[in-house]
Amino acid sequence: MRISRIDTIPLAIPHEHGGPPPAWGGQAWEALNILLVRIETEDGAVGWGEAFSYNCMPSVQAMIEATVAPVLIGRDATGITSLMRELQQALHLFGRYGITMFAISAIDIALWDLAAKRAGMPLGHLLGGPAAPPSVPGYASLLKYRDRDLVANKVREALGEGYPAIKLHETGESEVAAAREAMGDGVPLCVDTNCPWTLVQARVMAQRLKPHDLHWLEEPIFPPEDFAALARLQRESGVDLAGGENACTAFEFRSMLDAGAVRYVQPSVTKVGGVTEFFKVVALAEARGVTVMPHSPYFGPGWLATLQLLAAMPLTGHPEGGWIERFYTRLEATLYPEFVSPVEGGRFRIPAGPGLGAEPDADVMRDYRVRA
Repeated sequence: MRISRIDTIPLAIPHEHGGPPPAWGGQAWEALNILLVRIETEDGAVGWGEAFSYNCMPSVQAMIEATVAPVLIGRDATGITSLMRELQQALHLFGRYGITMFAISAIDIALWDLAAKRAGMPLGHLLGGPAAPPSVPGYASLLKYRDRDLVANKVREALGEGYPAIKLHETGESEVAAAREAMGDGVPLCVDTNCPWTLVQARVMAQRLKPHDLHWLEEPIFPPEDFAALARLQRESGVDLAGGENACTAFEFRSMLDAGAVRYVQPSVTKVGGVTEFFKVVALAEARGVTVMPHSPYFGPGWLATLQLLAAMPLTGHPEGGWIERFYTRLEATLYPEFVSPVEGGRFRIPAGPGLGAEPDADVMRDYRVRA
């Protein structure tokens, strides 16, 4: 079936996470930006994708509309892997990472949604998972508070909702200590620092944080692609490291894993190149005994795609396989209300419908669409 139409639908949904307004790229992050991509084939079938967008949504939208979509109109939607290879090669002059790959990721997710719908099964089953997909464990990914009392309160709140593990976005030892004290022993505590330190600084901070029994320390070094420095830190510190949310394509992940940089690898389906590249990363990780813990702090088709990928993944070095990351924030509205909140034990249901498993709420798309 040939692609007849590609549309972008930018959404901005207010959210409340209980702390000071977070910021990325020097801009306040008062609403969750979700860039949907809708692909329609000439027989009327529709697939949905999502591009990583946060505060870069206008740029990603422009890339899809002006550069990516014109290459795809009229092309066969069924040859996904070869089409993605061709698209990456055709657009490599505009950058192999960042905005270009975010756009390609959205297209890839939508094409896989179409493929699984055409097969009449959930994407996870199409990729080799069970016909009746199970639920998957998740962890509460708290935003940055910079306040030890607020951190402790939010940790207790998330644990009270049934989350079995917590991730902080803090760089201060005081906040990490407050979290461990609030949660007690035996509960996994992860710390995502978002690339703040040099190797020397990271070595000092890893030793200061080590007594708080971190399950992993995430992206402690800038630049995040300095895999040699990460590998050295992991060897010398004795702290398990995680990384990969900023990596695009399986080639960058191969370099990361060859260097022995991380114990937990974190591909983001809306950034890495979509389902196609994500599943390549799973294979690389499985071959090296590294656990895949997806980066998934989004609420559109990328969230559903991550659930479906987890349903299809083999166990990769962890008793339960991968966990899904759920941003610990409350949205004013959600595209998939049945699937973005945890059920018993902090687990998330995997939708069992064809394709990604569920269709985005039309009323939410109408009410929260960003108008030019």
